[in-house]
Amino acid sequence: MTSLRERWTLILVYVSRVVTAMLGIGLVLALFSSMPQKSITLEAGTEGGLFDVMARQVADDLEPHGIKVTIVNRPDSMKIIDDIVDPKSPVEAGFVASDASASHYDKVSQVGTVMIAPIYLLTHVESDVRNIADFANRSISLYPVGSAAWAACDYILESYGVDIVDANSQYGNGQTIVKNIVDRVTDVGCFVDVPSGASSDYADKILAQLANPNLRLIPIPQAQALQARRDFLRPLTIPSGAFNVYPPRPSIDVPTTGASITFIAKNSLPRELVVMIAHALSQDYRGSTVANQAGELPAINYMNLPVFHNARDVHSSGLPWMYQRFSFGTAAFMDKFINQYGIVLTVFFLFLSTVSIFGLPLPYHWIVGSRPRRTRMILESIDQRTRQTGKISRRDQRRLAMIEKWIEKQSFGIDGLEAQLRRIRGGSERTQTN
Repeated sequence: MTSLRERWTLILVYVSRVVTAMLGIGLVLALFSSMPQKSITLEAGTEGGLFDVMARQVADDLEPHGIKVTIVNRPDSMKIIDDIVDPKSPVEAGFVASDASASHYDKVSQVGTVMIAPIYLLTHVESDVRNIADFANRSISLYPVGSAAWAACDYILESYGVDIVDANSQYGNGQTIVKNIVDRVTDVGCFVDVPSGASSDYADKILAQLANPNLRLIPIPQAQALQARRDFLRPLTIPSGAFNVYPPRPSIDVPTTGASITFIAKNSLPRELVVMIAHALSQDYRGSTVANQAGELPAINYMNLPVFHNARDVHSSGLPWMYQRFSFGTAAFMDKFINQYGIVLTVFFLFLSTVSIFGLPLPYHWIVGSRPRRTRMILESIDQRTRQTGKISRRDQRRLAMIEKWIEKQSFGIDGLEAQLRRIRGGSERTQTN
């Protein structure tokens, strides 16, 4: 018959085992949930257009870190934000050039505005078109209907009383629009594209096309008033010589407006991807153009959306030290684990320290320190059952084998230590007597 003290000892040991097992399972789950996400789906506009080029640049920047980027194209790029907001959509992020409705504020956040893209109103140099009002009833080249560039042009032309007539329209990307004007396929064109000074192969090509002497830029003199009705627009000037210094193309300064192009994502986008994307955008778009000074972009005050805190930190302070010193996988794991479970671990270690200070046994000590007492209790119960039945059950045989292995493990390497200890003590006592 076991004593009450022994019973409580056994209960506490098993409770400690359960707690330890739960902590172990919790740790495994915490480690698993801290694994970084290494893929992202971006949505872009027309294939070969500005948003598509910018999305592919992000993909190229993230690839060396082992992050796979899937790009989905849709010509009606005004719907990009709707797909990002939709919880059922696989699209996680993308570039936009439009205002966001208030209903989106709690679903998406911005990483930052990376470009002020001028709106180019074009006609042939021999055309009689001199101002925006002359666009009425003219054949026009535009980005596809429903795209962000199409919507910006539609807003500007409508503000001047010009309606877009589908029968008079041609659709394509920026390079196609410029070619249509040069080749006199359409009378006029309107599109949104990179500012002079932007650095990329795509920018070099489109800006070289805009330097064609057969083109004439039409000014937008009321750009300030247009901005008042659309937050994403910014008044700007295309300076003389922007596309070619001499002979200057354009030959005079041309007032226009620009669209703020901003990278946005679902609020649930993992922090490690926000950090890496913000860093990539900071590296790609920090230079100066005719629309911004060096270091002004990426900016977080050009669009009416909340900002990812990690993106704000990267823009102001650079890449966090963990991501500088370790690979993406290691840094992202540590960052995610500390962020999610740092407080829990701190409280846990404070608890263990407090228990140790007051001399109370830790769960591990309950399990290990009580093992001899529990072993003796198990042997007594097996002995009692054996006397009653006259044989040892298979279950008890397994338990005896486990106990035997434990005893062998505990005694390994200490055989003879007790006799050696007695000899040392005996020798010390004889020395003192003499």
